[in-house]
Amino acid sequence: MSEKIIKIKDEFIQEALDYARLSKNHLSNQHSFHKGSLDDKEHKMFQGKLGEKVFKQYMIDNNMDFIEDESHYTKADEYDFCIFKYLIDVKTRTKEYHTRTLEMVKQFKIKPKDIYVSVKLNMVNFEGYIIGWFGKKDITRINRIENNGYLDNYVLYDKELRDIDTLKSSIRKKQEKYGLH
Repeated sequence: MSEKIIKIKDEFIQEALDYARLSKNHLSNQHSFHKGSLDDKEHKMFQGKLGEKVFKQYMIDNNMDFIEDESHYTKADEYDFCIFKYLIDVKTRTKEYHTRTLEMVKQFKIKPKDIYVSVKLNMVNFEGYIIGWFGKKDITRINRIENNGYLDNYVLYDKELRDIDTLKSSIRKKQEKYGLH
């Protein structure tokens, strides 16, 4: 899988920071299995939003038409991005030992996304790369659930993720088919 480093633009960093600061009082404890202070929640939200910005820059760089979620900071989002009718959720990793992508079973059953994109984020340099992607059918096909002391999560390991270029190729074909680019 490619590890093309994507630098996060200053304006995207500021957008992520602003959103994290505004939303920290409204975050659900259910989605935060990290330390419980408001500052910790803000930091985790900031990291997640930066991961989304890595994927946003990838889409911009590759001329992919998309809609970015604009949910109010007091509401849970329905998706991170939408391409055609496909809802996309970006999963952000920040540690070297993170080798799997998780999706909460409860969330998947209530609000499944069509596509999940896994991003590795470098917080020191404000950059990252896309590890790979998978679809909701991959989750149900693999059907691996793990619980490491918090909640049940569907788990996909890096070797099970698809190369991001396969998603780009599929989107380009649809754009051509519908005359969008």
